Amino acid sequence: MIDLHARASEINNILQEYLPEETKEFGDITEAMSYSVLAGGKRLRAIMLIESFRLFNNDREMEKMLANPFAAAIEFIHAYSLVHDDLPSMDNDMYRRGILTTHAKYGHAMGVLAGDALLNYAFETMFSTMKGLEKLRGEVVPELYSRVSRAAGIIAARAGYSGMIGGQVLDIVFPKDPNADKSILKIKLLKMYELKTSNLFRAALCAGATLAGASEDDLKKLDTFGYNIGLAFQIDDDILDETATFEQLGKDIGSDRKNNKITICNLIGIDAAKELSREKLNLALETLESLPGNKEFFRDLTDYLSGRKQ
Repeated sequence: MIDLHARASEINNILQEYLPEETKEFGDITEAMSYSVLAGGKRLRAIMLIESFRLFNNDREMEKMLANPFAAAIEFIHAYSLVHDDLPSMDNDMYRRGILTTHAKYGHAMGVLAGDALLNYAFETMFSTMKGLEKLRGEVVPELYSRVSRAAGIIAARAGYSGMIGGQVLDIVFPKDPNADKSILKIKLLKMYELKTSNLFRAALCAGATLAGASEDDLKKLDTFGYNIGLAFQIDDDILDETATFEQLGKDIGSDRKNNKITICNLIGIDAAKELSREKLNLALETLESLPGNKEFFRDLTDYLSGRKQ
């Protein structure tokens, strides 16, 4: 069984390597960026990016050169999305992972700017791989340039207005009438979950595999795998928001109820939501078996997601 704590610790070391050096030249911005990124977390997206690279490429030097900076970058994007999600104009949460949210610690304006800075810095980090490639020689280099460009494009699209941000927009404008047609609400809700949560999972998997040189057919399979585990992850988040404690999650509980949000739990009930999550994980496993390479990590990850408590 995978040790996610140990894997998260490895990712934290990578993040420390790629975060900007803290300086007061621009006030608290670099400190707030580091605070936001290093506040904790499972590091699932970064781990998945590196593991998807390993499915298709076992060159550890190439992994360090290409996959590591992209793993850091996707965590920067994830962190920025959480910083903005916690803002008073969004979910207005004061705690995440047991500590003050970025805006609660540094103020609203710095929360906005720290998120902005992390998003931009993610792309600086991805394209920093070019410096390493410039030191290489031979016919392989143009192909690697192409992989970096394609992988960055995948992440940009999945994180943008028609991806993760689009999901956040749908979250804001989602109908609040509990008496509306439940079948229509469910379709809209799952679309929001796909954009808001699945898309970064899909981005991590497909970017890592692209950097490793995976085929288009395998990228499509990974995308489907990420789609389903992302939906399961978000459904379980909604369940935990209803059933867990502050000590378990390290953040305010019942945030969705507080904000009068319709979730999968209050739409179809907790038991049905659990069954839907299991259905999505089973679909993910079916897709996984059609992929090449050693898939043990992803099998273990799916097992972990099926029973997570935080």
